[in-house]
Amino acid sequence: MLAEVLQRRLVFVTGKGGVGKTAVTLALALAAARSRRRVLVVEVNPHGRVGEYFGGVTLGPEPSEVAPGVSVASIVPAIIMEEFALRILRIRALARRLLESQTFRVVAAAAPGIEDFLTLVRIAGWEDARSGLQRRRHRFDLVLVDAPATGHSVPLLATPGTLLKMLPFGPLAGTARALALLLSDPGRTAIAVVTRAEEMAVNETLELAAAIMRLGVPLLPPIVNAVTPLRFSREEIRRLLAEPPDVPASLHLHAAAGRFSAARQRTAERETRRLGHALATASVRLPFVPARRFALPAIEQLADALEHARIRRQRVGGAA
Repeated sequence: MLAEVLQRRLVFVTGKGGVGKTAVTLALALAAARSRRRVLVVEVNPHGRVGEYFGGVTLGPEPSEVAPGVSVASIVPAIIMEEFALRILRIRALARRLLESQTFRVVAAAAPGIEDFLTLVRIAGWEDARSGLQRRRHRFDLVLVDAPATGHSVPLLATPGTLLKMLPFGPLAGTARALALLLSDPGRTAIAVVTRAEEMAVNETLELAAAIMRLGVPLLPPIVNAVTPLRFSREEIRRLLAEPPDVPASLHLHAAAGRFSAARQRTAERETRRLGHALATASVRLPFVPARRFALPAIEQLADALEHARIRRQRVGGAA
């Protein structure tokens, strides 16, 4: 999984709310930074937790480094709207008056996807940003977007196509066309979907994956987060689930807890196999990390797991 991410310049990370999407995004960022990539994490959700995981850092509209090789920034709707108005009017005072007018607010609210469109424009700008005297080197090797949860990710990614249907000509159409090319380029862009080994989460993941594939945006193998370690072999599960449980009498008091854990283990394995079968690809499993307060040390453990998975794949299949 890490190898596939490192081959791109822009990766959106999304998934059902509560599956650990932000934690996985930051784990990918830390693992990529260990591979000497300069990484930018972009937070789209105004109520996101990227800053919290980095010890209470306040994210701003411009990238700031929070760890070696890792910078963070947030999309601020008011700022991207002001920049949009400034590009139209060229004079900041007039742009602000336009933004404050009731007429503009009504038009902006009625225009479908204008905020999403400007969000993608800002992200694409960071993906293509250059540095150095001759501007030959990209400022960031990888841009990771902590994208909105499932319900909003598809409309966000569909914005260029939607706008082109409405405005096939003009300057906005040119920008939308460039965004559409960026999102559909498998060498530059991909989507990583995070899920849990639970029926509802897998169902939503499959629906999201189908919608993304219809948009033509490259999809990476799904990431199954918070996978608990296997506690029982198949034979032990069979004995626990027998009626009555096939365990010594001294363990009967503990059999109920064992049966519950065994049932969860079977469900997790079934749902993970179903996900892989439906998408015709092996899922990436990240371990459950117990922590009283989920913060940077826990995310470091997820980054370790991503690196170990990459090493295992190199040994088995020679993957880069």
